[in-house]
Amino acid sequence: MSFSQKKYDIIINEANPNVYENPNKAIKIGLEIYNASDSSLENKVEALMLISTAYSSKRIYEKSLEFANNALELLPNIKNNSFKIKILNKIGSQYQQLKIYDKAISYLDKALQIANEEKNKDSILNLLGYNYGARGFIYREQMSCEIALNYFNKALYFFYKNLENDPIMNANISIITYNKGNCFLATFNIDSARINFNNAIYFAKFIDAKSLQAFAQKGLAEVYTSEGLFTKAITILNEARVNSSDVEDLVLNQGIYKGLSNNYLALGDWSNYQHFKKKYEETIQEIKNTETTTINNSLANLLEEFDAETKQLAAKNQYALLVIILVILFFFILISKALYVYRKKLNGLKKVFPKNSTT
Repeated sequence: MSFSQKKYDIIINEANPNVYENPNKAIKIGLEIYNASDSSLENKVEALMLISTAYSSKRIYEKSLEFANNALELLPNIKNNSFKIKILNKIGSQYQQLKIYDKAISYLDKALQIANEEKNKDSILNLLGYNYGARGFIYREQMSCEIALNYFNKALYFFYKNLENDPIMNANISIITYNKGNCFLATFNIDSARINFNNAIYFAKFIDAKSLQAFAQKGLAEVYTSEGLFTKAITILNEARVNSSDVEDLVLNQGIYKGLSNNYLALGDWSNYQHFKKKYEETIQEIKNTETTTINNSLANLLEEFDAETKQLAAKNQYALLVIILVILFFFILISKALYVYRKKLNGLKKVFPKNSTT
């Protein structure tokens, strides 16, 4: 590994936390690395995925997929299997967030296939955890929380095993435990939900991940709301609002505004209820606009791919038809020539052996 590659690896690792806390900064760093003349191919792919993940954090999925696809185009030129697993996992996760689940599973399966061929499993613990975590998110939406929890627990197993070696595992553990908390909340296991949300806050604070703290605080506020502790819920939601102020995460803000409006309504505070209800509705519309644009572009890309494949198939069929016509023509010429030779010989024989005339 060259000095410049090591330098960019360090910069990318330091930029990763900015994906959630300051996505615009992460995008700027990613573009600088990608355009640098001395950055390696792996550095460029990492930079593209850094940009992609930052746009995903901002819920600008159109841009997120654009940069993820750019990274995917470079992937066949890379021999490092661990690196391939990481990129395929991330692209699968992007499609999961966009709720294009078939496409997400397809990339996650490709990543897991390469991972299963890897002999040194200890070197890819975090990648296996990431893969199972993403599957948990998908199966929660497509099937049930019960099935999702099984995958979340598998993810945590791998993240905990790698916790001492990689501090970023704190963020991954926070994300998974927060989502476990949501599952327990949805199935009315309030105590289990509370434990998981508190754990999520703890691991997020350990690396000062403000947005992850805000998500977990939002979840804990829902526990308080379910227990009728509306003032306590509002207090922690306002803490979450402060933590999320620099993140620009529309989905997070939507949840916070919804929680605040519901709790103020429960307390009979009509003014604050209307204020946060309006902010909630505005955020919902903004999310819909962003996702609609992205889905339309994704469908357009799929149609372009289908059209290209159809044209390619048609071209192949035309080629096959041309070959068949040429073969038929060849045999026709061959048979015609054979008949010509046969007739010529026959005429020659008639001259040599003319028919006896009757007398």
